[in-house]
Amino acid sequence: MKVPPRQIPGFLRQPPADIRAALLHGPDAGLIAERSKALALLYATDPDDVFSVTRLEGDQLAREPGLIADSAASIAMFSDLRLVMVKGRGSELLEACKLALAADLNHSFLVVEASDTTTRHALVKLFEGASNAAAIGCYEDSDADIAGLVREIMTRDKITIADDAIRLIASRLGSNRMASRMEIEKLALFAGQGGSLSLDDVALSLGDSATLTITDIASATASGNSTMLKQALAKAWHEDMSAIMVLRGCQGYFRQIEMAALAMANGAAATAAIRTLRPPVHFKLQAKMTEQIQLWRDPHGGDALNRLQDAELTIKSGGLDERVICSQCLLGLLLRAQSLR
Repeated sequence: MKVPPRQIPGFLRQPPADIRAALLHGPDAGLIAERSKALALLYATDPDDVFSVTRLEGDQLAREPGLIADSAASIAMFSDLRLVMVKGRGSELLEACKLALAADLNHSFLVVEASDTTTRHALVKLFEGASNAAAIGCYEDSDADIAGLVREIMTRDKITIADDAIRLIASRLGSNRMASRMEIEKLALFAGQGGSLSLDDVALSLGDSATLTITDIASATASGNSTMLKQALAKAWHEDMSAIMVLRGCQGYFRQIEMAALAMANGAAATAAIRTLRPPVHFKLQAKMTEQIQLWRDPHGGDALNRLQDAELTIKSGGLDERVICSQCLLGLLLRAQSLR
């Protein structure tokens, strides 16, 4: 069977009694590992207990495809059930899993991790078509998934967290469940049991200094603030940031200005337009961005984006100092902002 995304949480809490094997597949290795552990704990008090749990790797199974079925048939010494944990590439596991699913799995449970397999892979089709097995896709978390994970962990530790802080976390995380969970657990540790987390707390904890510095550079440029730009650029070069990283961060900032300007042109209030932007704009920057939107009204915002992109292309062509090109581009935009006032 194929487990639909909405049914996965329920499946992980209690798989159907007739399901004796689960395949975890997809690009998010961290999510695969997390779900594998959740399933293992349903069938083994200690997933590392060698007397009740068998772990097999793909290279072993490529040589001896009967190992899964043999392990599933062996009696667990201190448990009613034998847990078999398998990890490997789809091509290594296919034949072994065919034999295993055709064998008697009534006194065992099989968990298979195959992060390299797509939905079209024969291994996935095998588990989807078997009456005693299930296939679970593990893909990058959406913003809603990350927000749910944040609320789960904060509720567990009785931590109060602001909604805008949750939105910021969701905008920064998501490509790997394990990495996301670790970052959220760090935030929970920072807040402490029964504590609280504000947007500022999250920005300081999650917000790497590079992100904050680039935001300062972009905001100073858009406002025409030469003192702030000089300080922020000096910090960026001191931290050895690449010029392309700075230019791309500024491109993202000016795109936000354009998007908010478009929303305002369609009747939205400035505050409402800015609040819809992703990633969220820090509340302390919202008033400043409102002014910047007025400065960079069409066609000026589009022109700024073109100049930032041209600077990036010039750097990529090679032969010139990337910091000089970046600084000259930003200085030109800063002077333009001053002239638009």
